[in-house]
Amino acid sequence: MIRRRSGSTPAQSSSSIDVQSLVLSNELEKGKEAAVLVSREPLETINALPRFSDYVSQLWKLRHFIYFDARSKAFKSSRDLLLGRAWIIIQPLIDVMVYAFIFGVILKTSRGIDNFLGYLTIGVIFFGFITTGLNSGTKLIQSSYGLISSFSFPKAALPIALVTKQFIDNLPPAIISIVLSFAFQWPQGPTWEIFLIIPLYILAHLLILGVIFIIARITAFIPDLKALVGVLSRALFFTSGVFFSVDRFSGSPTAQKIMENNPGYIFLQACRDVTIYNKLPDLSSWIHLVAWSFGLLIIGFIFFWKAEERYASVK
Repeated sequence: MIRRRSGSTPAQSSSSIDVQSLVLSNELEKGKEAAVLVSREPLETINALPRFSDYVSQLWKLRHFIYFDARSKAFKSSRDLLLGRAWIIIQPLIDVMVYAFIFGVILKTSRGIDNFLGYLTIGVIFFGFITTGLNSGTKLIQSSYGLISSFSFPKAALPIALVTKQFIDNLPPAIISIVLSFAFQWPQGPTWEIFLIIPLYILAHLLILGVIFIIARITAFIPDLKALVGVLSRALFFTSGVFFSVDRFSGSPTAQKIMENNPGYIFLQACRDVTIYNKLPDLSSWIHLVAWSFGLLIIGFIFFWKAEERYASVK
């Protein structure tokens, strides 16, 4: 049994270790069994929960990798299709035509809405960004098992990379929806307020990131909740005014109040205001959007970080 003597100086310890290594090597060459006692003091627990400041610092060091990884995966879903990236234009057009026929022609929800096709185009395409984010967060940890089990890195990089990719993916549909919405009300064109779509687009993706942080952790450990995320997504779709105006609920103040405080509805209305309606969203809308976006981002990030050491066990 080889032991390290306590109270020895660093030089003595170094020479002692060299002698011990030589003795151990000789014993192994002779076919003898040898046992070594190793101190646990210099060892660190793998996948232990890091300090919050260290965690943020590690993420910051990975920022370039996160961006280039997201950019390399952008538009990947259309690469194997016959028409390739043409589907970036075709898909929004098909979606708008289908919803316009169902809700505008059959269900007559277009009544009382100026430029209903533009209203619907903004609603369908921009709300699609939210639903895509919600659904993609449900399988994030499980689909990244190989990466998580092979490398040590802050797992929050996964949701950030995912939303960065979606931020890039969503740019062409967003531009197309704005162009289409103005085409439906020609010759009335855009005014300077249209530039406010940029901060709205950023706020929407910050909100999506916060939600993905929460969903990714919950569904990683309770997979059954994936079904509830789908239900939540559909509920938001029908309560965010995607294809109808909130004025339809004027006879039910409670329902109208719920819709008016729904972040999805506030976001869509703000997008319509700065594009097809050429006006500034009111101050309360901006306050709500900033509060929802940064509030969910901070809460979601901390919630996700708290389970950092457990993600390696998810399969």
